[in-house]
Amino acid sequence: MHLGLRHRQQRLAVDLQRDGGTYRCVVDGVTVVAEGHYLDDAALVLVVDGRSYRAHIARNGHERFIAVGGEVYAFTPESAIVGPSVAALASPEIVAPMPGKVLQVLVQPGDQVSVGDGLLILEAMKMESRLVAEAAGTVTEVRIAAGDMVNGGQVLVVLTYAANGS
Repeated sequence: MHLGLRHRQQRLAVDLQRDGGTYRCVVDGVTVVAEGHYLDDAALVLVVDGRSYRAHIARNGHERFIAVGGEVYAFTPESAIVGPSVAALASPEIVAPMPGKVLQVLVQPGDQVSVGDGLLILEAMKMESRLVAEAAGTVTEVRIAAGDMVNGGQVLVVLTYAANGS
C-alpha cells in the first residue's frame, strides 16, 4: 500500500507491507522493519530495526502528531490517500487499549460509521477515552454493553470497512 504524507513542507512517499505483527516500511527509498505495541490509547512502543522508541500520538482532524525522543512531528495525509489507505491499515477489531469500564456504547450492529465517528466511551485510570472508527465502514459486531468491565486487548467492536474508503 502506498501513502502520501506531508510533514511541514516536505512530501513523504511511504510504502507499507504488513507481515503478521510487523510492517516493512519504505520511506522515500529507505527501508525499515517496524513493529508497534500500544501502551494505552495515546502511547506506544515502536521497535524499528530492532531499536525501541516510546511514542505519544495525538490527532486533530486528519493531522497526526507524534512525539518521539523530545521531538514532535506533525503529519497530514494527502487528500488522495485519506480513506482507502487508512482502511487497508486499520484493524477491523476495535480493542480496549487497557483495562477499564465501558461507560457508553455509541453504535449497534448495522450502523454505518465514518472516519472519526465515536464507537464507545471507555473509562480507564480515571480518564475517559472515546474509541473512534479509523476508516469508513459498517459495524458488524458489538461485543460489550455499557457498564461492562473489559481487559486490555479485549475485542469490543468489529467493523467491516467500505471498499472505497468513503
